[in-house]
Amino acid sequence: MKFIYMFMFLIGVGINSFSYNVDDYIFFNKALVENKKGDYKKSLFFYEIYQNNFSYSYPLTSNYAKYYIAKNYMDMKKYDEALLFFSRAVYVPESYVKQEFKKTNYFQYRRDYLVAEIYLKKNSKEEAYEYLTRLVTNYYDPELEPYEKKALTILQKSNIKYRYIYEIKYQDNLSVLKKLDKSTQLELVNYFYEKKEYEKVVFILEKMSSYDEKPLELKVRYLESLLKLDENKKVLELTKAMPENEGKLVFLRALAYEQSKDYSRAIFNYEKVQDIELENRANFRIGRIYYKIEEYIKARTFLDKTTRKNEYIDSLLLDIYIKLENKKKFIFYYEEFKNKYPENPKMGLYYMVYTKLINGARDPWKMANYNVFFASNYVVRNYIESLEEFNIKNSYKEGVLKEALTQIGELKNPELLDLAVQSSNFDLDSETTQDKVTIMNSFIVSGFYKESFKKMQYYKKDFYRYKNLLHYVYPKYYREEVQKARQKYLLPQSLIYTIMYIESGFDNENNKFERVGLMGIPKHLIKENDERYYNPEKNIEIGTSLLKKIYDKNNGMVLKTLIEYIYGPKVIKSLNFELDGDLKLETIVDEKFQKDVEEIVYTYAFYSAIYN
Repeated sequence: MKFIYMFMFLIGVGINSFSYNVDDYIFFNKALVENKKGDYKKSLFFYEIYQNNFSYSYPLTSNYAKYYIAKNYMDMKKYDEALLFFSRAVYVPESYVKQEFKKTNYFQYRRDYLVAEIYLKKNSKEEAYEYLTRLVTNYYDPELEPYEKKALTILQKSNIKYRYIYEIKYQDNLSVLKKLDKSTQLELVNYFYEKKEYEKVVFILEKMSSYDEKPLELKVRYLESLLKLDENKKVLELTKAMPENEGKLVFLRALAYEQSKDYSRAIFNYEKVQDIELENRANFRIGRIYYKIEEYIKARTFLDKTTRKNEYIDSLLLDIYIKLENKKKFIFYYEEFKNKYPENPKMGLYYMVYTKLINGARDPWKMANYNVFFASNYVVRNYIESLEEFNIKNSYKEGVLKEALTQIGELKNPELLDLAVQSSNFDLDSETTQDKVTIMNSFIVSGFYKESFKKMQYYKKDFYRYKNLLHYVYPKYYREEVQKARQKYLLPQSLIYTIMYIESGFDNENNKFERVGLMGIPKHLIKENDERYYNPEKNIEIGTSLLKKIYDKNNGMVLKTLIEYIYGPKVIKSLNFELDGDLKLETIVDEKFQKDVEEIVYTYAFYSAIYN
C-alpha cells in the first residue's frame, strides 16, 4: 500500500484528512543506532525487517540504505554479503547531481574505501589497491582528505610513490618531489593550484623544467600562479618574447600590465588577443579599464563587442549607463537584469536608480557615485522596503507535512531528512516557493544548519524576491553563542555573522584552505588535532576575539576589518582604501576578487538591515 496516505473520517465531520507515515525512516534509523552501539546482530535484525516491510521506502529504493546494510555485514565480518550490498549501493545525492563541475560523489568515495578494506581483510591486495588508488585525487577537496590519507598510508606499503605523495600533500615535504614521475608531479600542481597554495605550484613547475621547455598548458598555469602571487614583473619578463598567436600568453601578459596599473600597455595587449575563447574576456577587461579611467563611451564599445553576455558584463553595462546618465538604456537593461539576477548584490543600487528615474526624482544618478560600503548599507535598506511579503500557507496539509519532517529531523540524521525531501513520498515540489520554505524550516528546526545553508544556495534566487524570506538567505544560526561572544568583545553581531557566512557557510566542521570551524580560524594558530576548535561555542569565542583585535587595529572600520580577517593584512595593503576605510570596487583588478569583496560588503549590509 502506498504509505503516505492514511484516510479517516473525523468524528461528526464529513471531511477527509491524511497523515504522512514516517515509520520506515524511524525503523531504518533504529538499525543505524544499533550499528553505532556495536550490536550488529540486532542492527541486522532491524535491517531485515525494514527491507521486508518497507520495500517502497525511498532510502531503500534510492540505494542509500544498501550502503549501511553492507557496512553492517562488514562489521559482522560477513565480507561476501557486504561486497554484494556495496555493489548495489550506487546512491547519488541530489547535491552531487546539481554540481556544475562534477568531481566526487562523497557517498561513492566512502564506499570505495570500505570495499578496499574488505579486500584487504580477504587478502585480495590487487582488488584492494584498485579501489584505494581511486581515492588519491589530483584536485583539492577537504572532505576527502581523511580517506585519502588512509588510502595513501596503505598504498605506500606496496609502492613508495604514495609515501612521497603523502609527505608532499600533508607534511609539506617538497624535497621528495624529484622522486616522483612527471605525471604525478603534474597532478600535484593541479591539487595545490585548487588549494590556492600558489607558492607550491611555482616551486614544482620550476623544478620540473625551465620556462622555455614547458608546454603551453604548463606555461599558462605557471604564469597564472605568479599573477596570483603579484609577481607581475616576472610575468612580463617571461612573456617578452613570444609568438603573436599565443593568445593565452598574450592575455596573461595584459593581465600583468593591468595588475601593475599600466593600463595603456594592458589595453594594447588585450587587443592583440585572437584566441576565440579569450576574446570575450579580453574585451570585458578592456571595458573595465576604460570604466576605471572614466572613459565610459569606450568602455561600452568594448562590452558591446562581447558575444556571450554574463552577470559581470551585464552589471558593468548598467554601471556604465548610470555614469552616462542614459535613462532609456539603463531602464531597458535593468528590466532584463532583475529577472536574470535577482540575487546580485548590486540589485538594491540598481533598483534605487530605477525607481528615481520612473518617479522623475531630481538627480537620480547621485547614489551610484558613492563608495561601496556606504552605498551598500544605504541601498539595501531601501531595497528591502521595496519587496513584497510572501504569503506563507499554514494549511492543515502544511501542518501535517511539517510534523512528519520534524519527526524525521528528530532522528538527528541530516542525510535522512535530505532523503525525505528528495523523495516523491511527501508531495513536495521544490520548484514552488511554499515548499522551499517548508524544506528550509525542516532543516533549521532540526538544527541542521550546514545543510540548510547549502539548500539555501539553490533557493536564494527565489527568496531574494520577498522581504520576509530574506532571513533564510542571511540566517542567524548559533544565536546564543554569538550573543555571548558579542557581549564579551563588544562587536556588532552583523560582523560576526558575516564572517561565519563567508568563511564556513555555518559548517562547524569546516576545514578548508587552512581555516577551521565556523569562523575560519587560521590553522597556524591551532595546536595539531585540537578538536575544541570545531566546537561552535569555542570557535565563535576565539574567532570573535581575533576579529576584535583586527577591528581595533583598523579603528572600527568595518570593511577593512572584514577583508583583513578573511584575506589577511597583505591584501589590505594592496587595496586603495579611502580615508574613511571605504573602497571603490572598480579599483580591484581581479574580477573574481572584486565580486568576492562585493559579496562580503552586501552580506554585512543585509545582516545589518534585516536584524537591526
